[in-house]
Amino acid sequence: MEVHAHTHTARKKWTHYFWEFIMLFLAVFCGFLAENQREHIVEHKRANEYAKSLLNDLREDTSELRRGIHQTKFIMSSIDSLVSIASSMKINETVPGIFYYYSKFTFNGFRIDWSKSTIDQLIQSGNLRYFRNKDLVGAINVYYYMQGIITSQNQSDFTHRDKIMESRNRILQSRYYSIFAQLKIVNEEYGHIPSPQIDSLMNMPLPLQKGAATYIDEFINYITDRKWRLNSIVEIIYPRANEIALDIINMLIKEYYLK
Repeated sequence: MEVHAHTHTARKKWTHYFWEFIMLFLAVFCGFLAENQREHIVEHKRANEYAKSLLNDLREDTSELRRGIHQTKFIMSSIDSLVSIASSMKINETVPGIFYYYSKFTFNGFRIDWSKSTIDQLIQSGNLRYFRNKDLVGAINVYYYMQGIITSQNQSDFTHRDKIMESRNRILQSRYYSIFAQLKIVNEEYGHIPSPQIDSLMNMPLPLQKGAATYIDEFINYITDRKWRLNSIVEIIYPRANEIALDIINMLIKEYYLK
């Protein structure tokens, strides 16, 4: 009788421990699920915030790329005009005034001003993990790489422009060029803005520096080389970067229901 009572008491005791263990396990497990759900909600919220910010940045980038393409094409057109003038006449002491006009824009260059704050945070801080769409992540990585290529090419172009400026300065007289130097490419690229002083000079033969004819070929060679470098930028690289940016924009809008 005493043995039976002792066994019964022990069984009750172990049953109590068992249920305590089950309750503790369930509490820990539910806490784990709750924490996991909380982290999921936080990560989803952060992904949405990054998506909105990146979307705004990319829209600014695509606008910047379009401006870059337009202005660079104007620079290339100016180079073509100078080459055409140089090949159609023997340049010695004078050139048509329009030569001065187009020479003003051979030194201009458009440097893409990226909106990089969001993509830098995503890439450099490892926060790209918040995006679950592998295609989206891949496109962002490629776009980031393209930004680096374009920035490097922009810098390289600025270095080559120094040679063009040095060559041009050995050809054009400062008293006339200083007048054309006042022109702003952001205005002229959309169509020449009439100016009595500049228009009159453009229609006159203007003198060159003494011995300028010696440097004409050098100048034309420099700007021709630049034109072919710029051609690959506006025909291939800028459009490709713009295409990737638009793909990312479309994925962000679809994935995170953005406008």
